[in-house]
Amino acid sequence: MKKIYSFILLAVAALCTMPQSAGLYAQEHEDGFDRNRKFELYVGDITYTPKSKETTTGSKVLDVIAAVATGEFTENYDSYADAVKANIVKGLSWAFRFKVMDRQFDPESDKMDYALFIDGTISRITTTTRVFTEEVKQKDGTKKSVSKEKYQAVIMLTLNLKDLAHGTIINSNTFRIESNEYSSSWFLSRQAALDKAIEYVANYVTRYYDDVYPLTADIIELGADKNDKQKEVYIDLGSNHGVYEGLTFGVYKQKTIAGRDARTYLGRLRVKKVEGPEVSFCKVVSGGKDIKKCLDDNDTLLIISRH
Repeated sequence: MKKIYSFILLAVAALCTMPQSAGLYAQEHEDGFDRNRKFELYVGDITYTPKSKETTTGSKVLDVIAAVATGEFTENYDSYADAVKANIVKGLSWAFRFKVMDRQFDPESDKMDYALFIDGTISRITTTTRVFTEEVKQKDGTKKSVSKEKYQAVIMLTLNLKDLAHGTIINSNTFRIESNEYSSSWFLSRQAALDKAIEYVANYVTRYYDDVYPLTADIIELGADKNDKQKEVYIDLGSNHGVYEGLTFGVYKQKTIAGRDARTYLGRLRVKKVEGPEVSFCKVVSGGKDIKKCLDDNDTLLIISRH
């Protein structure tokens, strides 16, 4: 068996959005503590509180005229609030380190340690309609101008994560989610635009909280290397932690400068196969030379999940 490399992972100081409190996070620094332990997350009210439409003219008549001039009309869709809420909860349940509880916190029977509470507001569920004019070729070879309505949707929401032990907000984030987030296209129907924006809600929420609370890994065994570059490694995370094929990890060199933590980005790993509950096989997709040098020098590495 190849020599086993195990590196002590230090707390991620860069997560400045998560100020540490004495009770909830102290255990993160205890020897032997499971650094990937899940938080029990209790979901509170996520209310729909749409902001009143802002006008620049002060006149509804002039606003309509302006909309006609630009070819764009925006409408609110209150009836989709429940669907947005459901996708928020879905996204929270997908996050690596959240265990969403389907009941309220009971102070008499539940433990405060690693218990979080989240609530928030949905401030916008709107679609914008624009009229596009296109030249369509007719059967006789002539062209005809045809006008079509196309749509985009926008959802805005704010989530507040709270420490149950102290009742304080430890993270607050506002999400703006657009139906055309990954393309500039407009949709042929309002429903399609709304469905796409609502679909994105869960992914946005998951990715955000996975960045706030990433998984951290140790390299437990080396795989192949070539030309002074590390090509393969095994890490101590697997199916028990929600790891999947294709998940990537950033690799950093960790050191202390003047009593403060510092880190240097080295490269990236990608999970090729989940080998078991606590083992995954990874390819080194970048930074193989620097990673191998740190491994040979027994440097402290920080390895954190990223989508």
